[in-house]
Amino acid sequence: MSTTADFSFIHFTDTHIMAGGTYGSSHLDTAATLRQVVGVLNALEPRPAFAVVGGDLCSPDLLDRSRTLTAEEYEPSYRFLREILDELAFPTHLLLGNHDHRVAFHRVMATGGPSNDAPHRWSFAYGGCRFVGLDSHVPGQAWGEVGADQLAWLRAELATYRGQPTFVFVHHHPWPVGVAWMDAMPLRNGDDVVAALRDFPDVRWLVCGHVHLDGEVQRDGLTMWTSPSTCFQVSKLSQTRKIFPGPPGFRLFTVGGDTVRTRVLHVPAEGLAAM
Repeated sequence: MSTTADFSFIHFTDTHIMAGGTYGSSHLDTAATLRQVVGVLNALEPRPAFAVVGGDLCSPDLLDRSRTLTAEEYEPSYRFLREILDELAFPTHLLLGNHDHRVAFHRVMATGGPSNDAPHRWSFAYGGCRFVGLDSHVPGQAWGEVGADQLAWLRAELATYRGQPTFVFVHHHPWPVGVAWMDAMPLRNGDDVVAALRDFPDVRWLVCGHVHLDGEVQRDGLTMWTSPSTCFQVSKLSQTRKIFPGPPGFRLFTVGGDTVRTRVLHVPAEGLAAM
């Protein structure tokens, strides 16, 4: 690996913005915790080049689990998210997670995709590296999947840019993280995705959200990192569902020469009661 510039970037994820509501019995304000994270990110020196926001951007569905919400009901949450992200001092690249609504996302974020129900995927270069984002959202499901058309696009994209050290981002995790209830809703065709990545040795890093905890798994030259949420976190000690309201967190990457360094930072959040 050899990059042409020293730079840093951010991965933060699972923002779970829900306009007009708070989450859980502790009434966690997910917009307030995201704003705390944004404030810290804007104070980082040197300034990061960009942030990847790793899915479960909005989740008004958590306020009413009795029915499937429409795109119109999701749109206020995406507008609220856009308002908060506009406060960041650097660009963002967004992914979709299982709680998102693809049509509402495309409408509000004006992504310019081929249609409002098309997967949201992207690829760009920075500092001698390639960054690729995949869409694992499957409407109505907690698990994720990267469809055949998107896998074909991924292979073509990686073939086009051979020789560039590459980071790939997707919401769902293909490999177990060791928390049983989270590992029951992974990237269902994770083996297919990983097989595609392994055909291209330049792909060395896979970054995921979804699990609301920081982790690292290494297999045969490929490293998967997961990041904490900007709102509530998952217990690392319990194999059954147990979550806590914070502290908000994010992952910082620093790239320079032949080295990639990463660490997770948590933002102190006062007044968080148990959920």
